[in-house]
Amino acid sequence: MDLGLTGKVAIVGGGSDGLGFAIADRLLREGACVTIFARRAEKVAAAAAQLADKYGRERILGVAADCSVDADIEHVTAETLQRFGPAVHVLVTNDGGPPIRRISELTDDVWLTAFERHFFYVVRSVRTTLPHMTTEGGSILNVVSGVAHRPAVGMAAPATVWSAVIGYAQTLALEAGPHNINVNTLLTGYFDTPLIDKTIDRQPELSKTRLGSGLPMGRIGQPREFADLVGALVAPNLRFVTGAVIPVDGGASIGMGASFDSAADAK
Repeated sequence: MDLGLTGKVAIVGGGSDGLGFAIADRLLREGACVTIFARRAEKVAAAAAQLADKYGRERILGVAADCSVDADIEHVTAETLQRFGPAVHVLVTNDGGPPIRRISELTDDVWLTAFERHFFYVVRSVRTTLPHMTTEGGSILNVVSGVAHRPAVGMAAPATVWSAVIGYAQTLALEAGPHNINVNTLLTGYFDTPLIDKTIDRQPELSKTRLGSGLPMGRIGQPREFADLVGALVAPNLRFVTGAVIPVDGGASIGMGASFDSAADAK
């Protein structure tokens, strides 16, 4: 199905690996021109080269930028407009997450850094991009962790920051709707990404099989599955979907698959 993204211009945060890379790949496959950015210049360059080999150098731009620095966010938008201008049609905010620490370990500096890097990244990206979304409309999609709706021990910072992003995004959806711009948020679960690999390295008792076995789907997700939904939600023909907060987690948000014997079976 043609999603109507041919020739559209997209900016994808955290595009050097994981979900961000998969999203960039999906949008390029649909014919979009894509800017990816992340902090590490060498990783961004390698990812951009890989995508360029697959889709052509004229449709991919890699920029090294720190999402917690206002000037870097402005630089990403400026470089995108210079390369693909005069408009941006799709903005995907995506960048790891705040540190996993118990509440007693969260100093003011940790809280401030978490909001600077993850909440204000979204605010600044929207501020620099929104004026360049054309009269034909556009899409803003925020990728956040499912812990925003399913808090866990050690997840106070992620749960708080991502909840703030959700509140901001839904208010933005109200304000941007009349301009034919939709705003949605996807809640991630366990996906086969470098982030999961790092988690397993820190906790050897875990494995991808074990993490997936407790989910209704019985496995962790593949990045392409997440990216397919992103491609649909930022497509012009789904612009009516806005303000949504959608879990993409293999069913974790509805339950972890526990079962109980039926009382009828005991009769």
